[in-house]
Amino acid sequence: MRPCVVITTSYSRALWPTKLRHYRAALQAAGAEVHILSPAEFAPHHPLVDRMQGLVLGGGGDVHPRRYYQPPNGTDMNSVDEARDHMEWALLHRALERDIPVLAICRGFQVLNVVLGGTLTQHRDGHQKTVTSPLLHKIHVVPGTRLWEALGYREQVEVNSHHHQVVLENDCSPRLRATAWTQEMPPVIEGLESPLHRWVVGVQWHPERMHEFPPHEQKAQASLFCHFVRAAAQVARPFAWR
Repeated sequence: MRPCVVITTSYSRALWPTKLRHYRAALQAAGAEVHILSPAEFAPHHPLVDRMQGLVLGGGGDVHPRRYYQPPNGTDMNSVDEARDHMEWALLHRALERDIPVLAICRGFQVLNVVLGGTLTQHRDGHQKTVTSPLLHKIHVVPGTRLWEALGYREQVEVNSHHHQVVLENDCSPRLRATAWTQEMPPVIEGLESPLHRWVVGVQWHPERMHEFPPHEQKAQASLFCHFVRAAAQVARPFAWR
């Protein structure tokens, strides 16, 4: 049976087929039953909240800096969606309480860090894609981590970049472990995981956009989704009367 995986988004339902197609394709290829929640559909007692066996915090706009007790200082306030912040805070707390696997991607990576007590550097040049092509860069992955295992036991991979806010060492939540770093100075954290949960992994890049990766790197990104879905499949579904 395919595990029930929930993806979060700000997009309206009409845009899901186009804007979320890469997430859906990657998760379905890995064996998941994929569902989507946006603020328009979300409620604390939504049936999917009890059904979910895995949570994907997807990409999107900036987190409101009040969430980490800072004034705006580089945040794109036009991209802030406080209804989505509220939804993702509730879903992530629920997932962590129930020890449900989490894959946090780009914005989701930042949400994971902030929810668990970290902060963000609100702007850093050099990490935004260009109009014509994706921005690629190499990162170092810490051996022995869940991320290292999920990427095929590789210590160096090439990833894409679609963000302008970053997590530096002094931004990192004390409840998370940094698992991947850029090669610039000072280095930017590109991977996070919780040592206290079954499988909670965050990546600053977009692994679902596999067409942006060189062919030799695509297998590692597909493997990341497979490891996540495999962990989700180990979560028991709630019993439902028929």
